[in-house]
Amino acid sequence: MRVSLFALILVSGITFTTAQEKDELPALDNPHNYIKLLAQDAALPALQGEEKFILRESWWSGRMEPGKAKLIQVQLFRRNAYQFWLAVPNRNGEPIINVYDSEGNLIPSESLNFEGTNIVSTMIQPEITGVYYIRVSLKTTIESPQDWAVIYAYR
Repeated sequence: MRVSLFALILVSGITFTTAQEKDELPALDNPHNYIKLLAQDAALPALQGEEKFILRESWWSGRMEPGKAKLIQVQLFRRNAYQFWLAVPNRNGEPIINVYDSEGNLIPSESLNFEGTNIVSTMIQPEITGVYYIRVSLKTTIESPQDWAVIYAYR
């Protein structure tokens, strides 16, 4: 195990050095990781202070067409507050995020927008423990499909 880990570190180091020598950034293994970082950057203020949220390791990503929606199923617990962040790379993406209960009812939430129009957040406090659905979509004003990422935190 130690030999294979050492070999992996060595290969990674060589690849990174080669990329630096060419004045290029190393290629991302997954473009959704970059979008996730956009969402995490927007989440930083909520993760600090006295009433801070705790970021979950779980996150979701994919690609969606303008005017279409994706649903993410998640288990939420009453007495907790949750905040979700949706990011897309295009500053004109205008993402939309909503939360629904298991019966399809829209959950009242507090929405937040960030610089640009490519990151949006919503905060909810479920009244009951159960399955909820996070609905993510893009306004139809954008012409091309967009990659997206959703992260969330609780307190």
